[in-house]
Amino acid sequence: MTSTNSAYFDRAYRRPVTLWGDIRIPPEIAALVRQGAPNGVLDLGCGVGRLTRYVARQGLRVTGVDFSSVAIEKARARVAADEVRPDFIVGDVTNLDALTGPFDLSFDVGCFHCLDATQQGRYGSELHRLLAPGGTHLIWALDAAPSGIPLDAAAVERAFTPRFALRDARASRRRLLRSHWYWLVRSAE
Repeated sequence: MTSTNSAYFDRAYRRPVTLWGDIRIPPEIAALVRQGAPNGVLDLGCGVGRLTRYVARQGLRVTGVDFSSVAIEKARARVAADEVRPDFIVGDVTNLDALTGPFDLSFDVGCFHCLDATQQGRYGSELHRLLAPGGTHLIWALDAAPSGIPLDAAAVERAFTPRFALRDARASRRRLLRSHWYWLVRSAE
């Protein structure tokens, strides 16, 4: 699908405003961050880093990853004057060789639903490698995914089993779109 390549997102992030920009911190992200994360937090598909910056301001070490170099450039500029700055890297969420873990927490607000089935499998493998055993991964995904893959709790569970257990799934009307939040816990092995 052409809308899932970095050139498409680079063009979108060059615009003054993107259609998917967050104007508030989702309560689900705030609750996740309150868990604490001595080994750090990973934000997959971080875009311009608004949520990544929020996590850093809560006193946690955080790394944001996005495959749009334009988004990462804007994210770095956004935090340049901050006392505590997150790390930002240009990277593909299906191949994160530049990162080593473990991270205690991770989240993805709007990336996973853009991936096809093969990419989702690689995403899960990379996340399993990077997240500490027992670590939590939170995903917000559209029910009608741009990837064309129907997403519901059963589909998310299939994509992550056996490396993760789906702990919870809650319907959301975030951005007025039918969507869900999914809480996954990494297996102990």
